[in-house]
Amino acid sequence: MTISVGSDDMERFWRDPERLSQVFGDVGTVSSPESEIFVWTLSIGAGEVHTWRTRLHTADGELRFVAVSGDDANSDSSNDATVVVRYRSAPVDMGTEVTLKADMPFPDLFTETVLFKVLYRARALLQTGEAPTLSNNPSARKGAH
Repeated sequence: MTISVGSDDMERFWRDPERLSQVFGDVGTVSSPESEIFVWTLSIGAGEVHTWRTRLHTADGELRFVAVSGDDANSDSSNDATVVVRYRSAPVDMGTEVTLKADMPFPDLFTETVLFKVLYRARALLQTGEAPTLSNNPSARKGAH
């Protein structure tokens, strides 16, 4: 997805747990209890909640959130979830091209749907300052006046 911001803004965005939580919306939250450690909590329906800790690894044009086992943030676990954000300058100074890939313990359809939603909402938040939501929209809701 192409987002009309520079790569520095893109990287700052993915390092900000408050903004990440904002784009996950009702699907999940992200917190950062210590530097380079991120705690992801996702709800996948029917009261099922998954939480895992990741350590942020950076490379040129890439942020990789790699799961860490238990409370030991220094010991990476290769069997758990990984979220990878790759970004590069878009052609013709159109902003930044960003891809989001995740290896999570959820069905692929759920993962792909959530990833699209996150990128779509991230683009809106970065370009307009607001993430799309229906939470205050009373139309077509039971009990709306």
